[in-house]
This record gives sequence, structure tokens and C-alpha cells, in this order.
Amino acid sequence: MRRGRGAVGLLVTVVLVAGGLGAAQLEGAFSGPSGSSGSSGSSGPTGSAPSAGSGAAGWTAAAAGNTLVTDPTSELTASQLGFLRQVAARTWNFLSGPDLDPATHLLLDSVPLAGPPGTGAALQPAAAAREYTNPSLIGSYLSAIVAARDLGLASPAQAEADAAATLAEIRSLPKYQGFLFRWYSTQNGAAISTPQGEQDPAGYVSTVDNGWLAQGLLVTEGAFPRLAPGCAALLGAMQWQLLYDRAGNVLYNGYQVGGGYSKSTYLNAYSGPRIAEYAAIGSGKVPGSLWWGLDRTPPAGHRQRQTPQGATEDYTDPQSGQSYPVFEGHYTFDRIKFVPTFDGSLYQALAPDLVFPEQTAAPASLGLNDRNTALAQGAYAAGTGSPVWGWAPATAPGAKPKYTNYGVPDLASDQGKVKDAAVTPYAAFLALPVVPQQADADIGRLVADYPALYTQYGFLDSVSPGNGEIAGRYLAVSQLTILMAVDDAVDHDQLQSYIAGSSYEQRLAPYFGLEQFSIQGLGPGGTAAATAVPTARSTARSTATATGRARPRKRRRRASD
Repeated sequence: MRRGRGAVGLLVTVVLVAGGLGAAQLEGAFSGPSGSSGSSGSSGPTGSAPSAGSGAAGWTAAAAGNTLVTDPTSELTASQLGFLRQVAARTWNFLSGPDLDPATHLLLDSVPLAGPPGTGAALQPAAAAREYTNPSLIGSYLSAIVAARDLGLASPAQAEADAAATLAEIRSLPKYQGFLFRWYSTQNGAAISTPQGEQDPAGYVSTVDNGWLAQGLLVTEGAFPRLAPGCAALLGAMQWQLLYDRAGNVLYNGYQVGGGYSKSTYLNAYSGPRIAEYAAIGSGKVPGSLWWGLDRTPPAGHRQRQTPQGATEDYTDPQSGQSYPVFEGHYTFDRIKFVPTFDGSLYQALAPDLVFPEQTAAPASLGLNDRNTALAQGAYAAGTGSPVWGWAPATAPGAKPKYTNYGVPDLASDQGKVKDAAVTPYAAFLALPVVPQQADADIGRLVADYPALYTQYGFLDSVSPGNGEIAGRYLAVSQLTILMAVDDAVDHDQLQSYIAGSSYEQRLAPYFGLEQFSIQGLGPGGTAAATAVPTARSTARSTATATGRARPRKRRRRASD
């Protein structure tokens, strides 16, 4: 049941004192610095964060300027940072405890509760049907080990030993051209078919999953010098050209050994799979022109929720010197301009920013869009009366856990059904490095309004704001995301720093800094202002070369993730 705003203070006190925070630490735990940003180097949202229940005006006002928070730690008070560290400790207890197979060093995909949600609720015992993992979890676990070391949750020696054991397991897993397959047994490391009878047979190479594996190897390489050669060897073995559709200048969703390529390719520039595009370009095995092969908004004639605004801009590729026309389109919600994800979720929008410094490296494009997307989610919550925000794929609340692609319909490009019945805590944590005060306030409301959501192992996976129903399981990807986000939030974006200076970062940096999205300032009133767009994706200015994007290309089915 939804609780009134008047109960927030009491519930925060009860929950945090029970969790080990004293009265001194509680003061200001979920409120921002009074009248100050806390950082002379940042000029993002300051003072009191807008409340989801107070209307959308505060969220819109926060999007009026184009400056970004580049050091989230200095935007947060000592009490706020203390609570985030507590969350990290509980989350690490889960990831390094009941979620981890000690023999294979692989994380279980999920662990359900044995009873109703709440602090102290027992976990269900291990079962063969749930003992599986995938490359995204393996890669993010490597980054989580680094985060645990940064946060003092694991000693440097123990963290390095854990990372070394995980790298040894990766080396032992069956692969294809250096890539891991989509699913593995946590009991013995064998490649298996998709759990629960879904679409992928054994031997499927998932592009996005291997992108998340690559980021974990890059973070580990930068964090543990003695492990760097092993990480470099695993990264070097990944043959990204296998997954590159050269004719379409995009990445395939995946490759089935013995069966060929997936029917879909990744076409959205702003979506979670850009983590794989970063890895592919950064590896040097796929040309940087891949950057220009992706849609900022879907092309004219494609089913989408808004007619995008914008103009076609020409960019000279830093590697080839070739000119590429790009339609820099955007949507508008409550005057906040943004480039949409497919399903309006914060995971698609913000997850890559955990390790790649979009705020500082791409402030006129990806970084600004990260901020605006988070603010637009807050504005959507305000407009719908939801007391909390943070929509992203998560476990559905209720007795039967089911993974569901939650998102915000008004922020999605997909015209299909987008579900917004539940929010997930990890989405608010994803927003911490981008809009720290607004995200911290949202986390505070989640804890206060739904106290059973926050447990001895951190946060359960989702809650329905309408009736307070909570998902009865922990999802590993959500827990990993929370721990990684806390490291960035309390340690000055530390997790991003490990890739800095690498050959991957050097190849990507010119692309991050070159592009400017059409999202500066506020848009006109209304949620869906329409202007003319090019009649085809091939529309180009006269400077486009004959070998550039002036020639229409055959379009494959769009990917949804």
C-alpha cells in the first residue's frame, strides 16, 4: 500500500537505525547540501531535489542548462555517502555469499526468497534449475570485485585473489573465437541452452553479453596490474569482426555456431548494447565508422512514438577521414529533450556510463542525454502521481518471479506495449552518478515507503508503487549494478577511471568528443512536438561522399535490447 509523504521521516529513521546508522549519521541522510552544490567543479542540480509527487516543473527546470555533474561524490553529504556505503556492504554480502558458487566463482542469475519480503527473510536453497549464469554477470562481477576493493569491503589481496580466480574460470570456459556463449552452468562451467526453454540453444554468442564481459576485463586490467596480462590476452582473443555487419555498418545481435547470424542487428545509438559497440571499436578490430552506422532516433517511416525533431549534421570520421551525415534527432517530454531508448528504461540508458565516462568525455551528446533521460523519468513519475521512479527491466512483483521489461512509455521509441507497473531500485542507483541528489532522494523514498524492500542483502528487485507489492527475489544483474553505481557515487567516479588511458579509451575518445546531440536547452511545451524529418535515412548534405551514408542500406529487424 502506498504510504503518505508524512510517514517518510519516521520510516527512514526506523529502517536506518535498524541497519546500523546512528542518529548523527541519519541527519540529512536523504537531503542535499543546503544552498550549495558541494562542488565548485560541478554545476549540476543543487539544493533540494524535486519530489516525484510535487509536479514536473522541478525536473524540467533541472534540464534547462547544459552543464553536468562530473563529480557525484562532492554533490552528496557525509550522511548520504554513509548510507550508500551501507547499501554496498549489504549488496556485497549477497554477491560474495549466497549468490556465488565457491567452486566455479560464477554468480547465480537469481536467488528467490523462501518467504515474504523483509529483513531477515530466508533464501530458497540452491536448485539445479536456477544454477546458471552468463557473460554479462561474469564481466560485471569482475567490476564488482574492484568496487568492493575500492569501498573497503574486500582487502586488496582478497580482491585480487577473487579476480584471479574468476579470470581462471573464464579461461576454462568453452568459447568461440574468444567469445563466451550466452549461458553456462554454475556447477561445472558447461555451456548450456537458454534456461527455462527460451530461444537460444547452446553455442549462441550474444553480442551485448560479451560487451559486458569486455568491460569487466578492461576494469580488472586497469585495477590489478599483476592481472593485466591475463586480461589483455582474453580481450585480444575476442574477434569482434565476427559480429560486425560491414554492409550495414552495425553489429549483429549475435551468432549461433553452426547456424549463422541473428536476424536482428543493433540499430539504436542510445541503448544498452552500446557497451558492445564501445568494446568493438576500442578493440581496433571493427572500424570507428560503426559509430555513424547507428540511429539516434529511428528513421522516418519507422513506427515510433514521436516524430523526432532535429537536423542532419555531417561528421568527419577520426579514423578514415570520411564524411558521414547523421540525423541528430530527439524526442521531447515536458520540455526535456532526449534521445530515446527502445523501451524507455534506465538500464538501456545509463548502464554503460558506469564504466565509460560519458559525462566528461561526451558532455554534448551521451553525457547530457544520460542526465536528461533520468530527469525525464522523474518528470514522468510526477505527472503520473508515482511516489518513486526508476523504470528498467526487473523481476515482476508477486509470488511468481518473472523477468519483465519495464520502462516509461512516453520515453520509448517502441510503439508496442511498454509496462510501467513496477520500479526497480537499481535504476535509481544507476542515476546516482548523473543526478545524485534526485537519485538519492528517490532511494530514500523507496526505503521509507517500502521498508521490506531493503534487507540484509540489499534491495529486492522491484516494487509496484500502486499497491506496494515487492518482488520476492534478488537478481544478480541488479545487485551488481547497485554496487558498481555506489562505487562511482562515493569514490569520485572511480570505476570509470580504470579504463582511462587504455588503448580502448584512446580509440573511442575522438568519437565521444566529436558529436553533439540536438538536446541542448528546453524544448517547446507539450510532450510530443513534431517537426519535419528527412524523408529517408539516406538524406545527406552535399558534402557526403559517394561511399558514405548517402546510399540507402537494407535495414534489418530492430533489436529490442
